[in-house]
Amino acid sequence: MSESGRSVDIARRSFLGAASAVGVASLLRSSPAHAQAGASAITPVVANNLVGSGVNYAHTVKAGPFVFINGHEAFDFAAGPIQAVEGASGFSSFGKPRLRRESDYLLERMGKVLKSFGTDFSHGVRLDQYYTDPNSTRAYHLARFANMGNYIPPSTSIITEGCFGAKSTVQTSLIALVPDPQWRLNIIRPPGVTVSPTSGYAPAVVANEFVFTAGTGPMVKDMLTTDEPGGPTTRWRSQLPIRRQTESAIKRIETILKAAGTSLANCLKAQVHIAGAENFADFLDVWNAHVGSQPPAISITPATGFASVEMILEISYILLKDGATRKKEVIRADIPEMAAYSPAVRGGELVFSPGILPITREGVVAGLDKGDAFPGLGLHSQMQAHTIFEHAEAIAKAAGTTMKNVTRIDYWVTDIREFQGIALAWAARYGNAPHPFACVVTPKFAAPGARVMADFWFYTG
Repeated sequence: MSESGRSVDIARRSFLGAASAVGVASLLRSSPAHAQAGASAITPVVANNLVGSGVNYAHTVKAGPFVFINGHEAFDFAAGPIQAVEGASGFSSFGKPRLRRESDYLLERMGKVLKSFGTDFSHGVRLDQYYTDPNSTRAYHLARFANMGNYIPPSTSIITEGCFGAKSTVQTSLIALVPDPQWRLNIIRPPGVTVSPTSGYAPAVVANEFVFTAGTGPMVKDMLTTDEPGGPTTRWRSQLPIRRQTESAIKRIETILKAAGTSLANCLKAQVHIAGAENFADFLDVWNAHVGSQPPAISITPATGFASVEMILEISYILLKDGATRKKEVIRADIPEMAAYSPAVRGGELVFSPGILPITREGVVAGLDKGDAFPGLGLHSQMQAHTIFEHAEAIAKAAGTTMKNVTRIDYWVTDIREFQGIALAWAARYGNAPHPFACVVTPKFAAPGARVMADFWFYTG
C-alpha cells in the first residue's frame, strides 16, 4: 500500500475505533484505490458484508477533492438496528423522541466520516434527503442544526414510500469538499429568495467552477389553481398544474442562478421529483423547450410528497459557472432512446448519467416474462439491473471512463425487496467490488413493469 493509502487507512481506523458497533472496524475497512487513469484519486470506505449480507457497501467515496456520502441511514453497518436509535427494549419511548434519535445518530456518524477525510459539514455543497414521514423531516431539521450549525448546504427533501432499512424514516446523501483554497465555498443567498427558518439551507453554493443548488419548486402563487369560479368551462383557460408549476420552478431558479454567475444553459445535472408518473410527459415538454439542444443529464423520479401539499414538482441542479474553463459536454452513448429522458453529460472531472430505466433495445422492460415464470430467482429486478448496468457501461465508455470510476449510484425501486436482484446483478458483473449505492422506494415508474431505475455519478479527475 502506498504511503498516502496507508495514512488514509490509519485515519479511518481512528474514526472506526470510536464507533459504537461491535466489529464495525472490520466492516468499514477501506478498499484499495482502483489502478487506472483517474481512478487512483478514488478511495471508497466500505462496509464489507453489510449487516451480515454479501453486499460490500461503499457508504462513502472520496474522489479527488469530493467526498460522496451515499445513502446513509440510522442503522449500524454490522449490527443493523441498535439501541441508540431504537431505545431501550422495555421502554423505547424514554428519552429523546425516536425520530430525533434516528437523525442524531445518522448525522453524528456522517460527521465522523467527514472528519476522517479532514473535512466537515461546513464544506458540504449538496445535501439530499428522503423521508417516509413528514414528522421525521421536522426531527431531522432540529438534528441538522445541532450537528451543522448555521450553515446548511443546498438541500433537497422529498417524501417517498420507503427507505433501505425497514425501520428507517430518513435517508441522507451528501457531497462535501476537502478544504482547499481552490475549492473555497461561496454561499449564495440572493435578496428576495426566502428559505424557511426551520430548514435554513443555502439556496446555492459556488465551489471552484461548480454551482450546486437546493431543490427548488414553483413559487407559492403558482402552486394554487388559477381557475376562476363560474362553472367548469373556465377550467379550460388555465394550464395543467404540472405545466404551470414547471414554468414557475424554472423561472424561480433564474434569480438564484444569476446570483451564482450561471444560467440553465450551463446545467450538467438536474434531479427532478414529480408527484405522479402521469405528469412526466408534460413536464418534459416544458423542460425541453427551455434547455434546447444541449440538455443536462436529467433523472425524473416519482415522489410521494413535498414541503407543500399543493406542490407537485421540485428540481435540484449542478452547473458550471459562466466562462468556466471546464466545458459542458453532452455524451450521446449507444443506449436505447426510451431508456433515458436525456443524454449523459460531462463537466470537467465529473460525468453524470441520466436516470436509466431497464428498457432493452427491443423497446420493452427487461425480464418481465422470465421474472413472472420464475419468481423464486428474483429475475425481475436482476434482469432489469443487468440492463441498466449495460447502459451505464455504454455511457462510461462513451465518456472515456469505466464503472470503476463510479462514486455514487442512486437506485429507486418499487419495492425494497427488488434490491436483492440488483445486488445479484452487481456481483455477477463486478464480483466483490465496493457498491457505492443509495436506495429508496418510490411510487411506480412511467414505464409499465419497471421495478428499478438508477443514475450513475462518475469521477474522472
